[in-house]
Amino acid sequence: MSYNYNEILKMAYHIKLVLIVLFNFCFSQNIIDSYLIYENNTILLKGDSLDGLYKPRDLDIPNDSSRSNELWVINENSAFFDSNNGGSTVTYYNFGTDSQWADYRKDAYSAHFMHTASAIAFSDNGGFANTLDVQDANNNSNGYFSGCTLWDSDTSIYARINQNGPLLGSHWDMIHQSPYSVGIAGQTDNIYWLFDGYHQTIAKYDFNEPHSDHEHGGEDHSDGLVYRYDEIEVQRVPGLSSHMEIDRETGWLYICDTGNQRILRLNTSSGEIGESLTTYGESLAGYFSMVNAEYEVVIDDLLIQPTGLDINRGRLLVSDYYNGVINIYNIENNNVSRLGEIQTGFENEIMGIKVDSAGSIWIVCKNSHELYQLSTIFMGDVNNDLHVNITDFLLISLYIIGNYEIIGENYTSADMNFDDDVNILDLLILSDLMSNEL
Repeated sequence: MSYNYNEILKMAYHIKLVLIVLFNFCFSQNIIDSYLIYENNTILLKGDSLDGLYKPRDLDIPNDSSRSNELWVINENSAFFDSNNGGSTVTYYNFGTDSQWADYRKDAYSAHFMHTASAIAFSDNGGFANTLDVQDANNNSNGYFSGCTLWDSDTSIYARINQNGPLLGSHWDMIHQSPYSVGIAGQTDNIYWLFDGYHQTIAKYDFNEPHSDHEHGGEDHSDGLVYRYDEIEVQRVPGLSSHMEIDRETGWLYICDTGNQRILRLNTSSGEIGESLTTYGESLAGYFSMVNAEYEVVIDDLLIQPTGLDINRGRLLVSDYYNGVINIYNIENNNVSRLGEIQTGFENEIMGIKVDSAGSIWIVCKNSHELYQLSTIFMGDVNNDLHVNITDFLLISLYIIGNYEIIGENYTSADMNFDDDVNILDLLILSDLMSNEL
């Protein structure tokens, strides 16, 4: 068997590339980075006021992997078609698929427990909590009784039991020490971190067990603990949320400090009790001012009104309400470096963002009462497994020699140099990408 010069050259390329790939086969690219190629992105409207969306402020996905098909959106108030005042939720089941459907719910007592709801976060025990962007949840002009409410996400319970009293609806618990709270992050069980807009700082709420008098709808908050990190100074912007998220790999809490146009992070394992504080309007097991916490400013440029924030695959995503830009940062190895931005065109709209397990970015727009899905083409991911590795390299190789067919979006993913032709040059680019040389 004889080969001509071009065939030998092609074989040499293949041998070289295979050796490179085998050496680096554990390296995998990140789908979030693909959003930086603007032409790859598609944005679709996935929800609106007909579903019950009204001034949506935040969104989250339950931590339970068996409920990964649920996307929960929290509204500042009730839907257009609901005349009863109070915050509400819309749960999208099978979100992003052809079988997506919406479930609108509002607890009968949400006028207090979700008064001007501003953020939502799930914990790992099936519960979720929301913050209240209001001075007093009872509408007392001289009062400061507001903070954070804990709920059971069991859909046979939430907004279903105690709706006609005498118990106070389906809520699990509530602590009222943080008026104008506009951001929240779940840590574990019934522990949540809050952006306390009134005290202009960050607080940790530990609800401990739900009400001891009645698990759902009770009024006994006496086992609750609040830790206020007064050394940290943040600034709320009226009407906007300041979302937060914990990086599970490091324990850092990342915070949108909207009024100061920056991002902070706080070591959630740091700090010690400095002094006891006086509770307002309720008895708690403890209310403390913390000292000696480890925190730092990690981003203080190019942000105007940072509101939405999420962490996914070693990337920090921050949306800017003012200009609609979603900024992407690499936070691997505890360093924070800006990779680029996504232009959405949603100026004065984006209030919250959430990345799902497939890498889509979900967006809530407050003023248009809408939910959007932003998706991208993962360059090099020919088999749609959300990894770029030796399998993709081999599939492109097989395509080039005529032993495999690549069509549709998979062909676009394989066309690494965007010349509408998948060939040996795309293999070279993919090889460089996998060996982290680009």
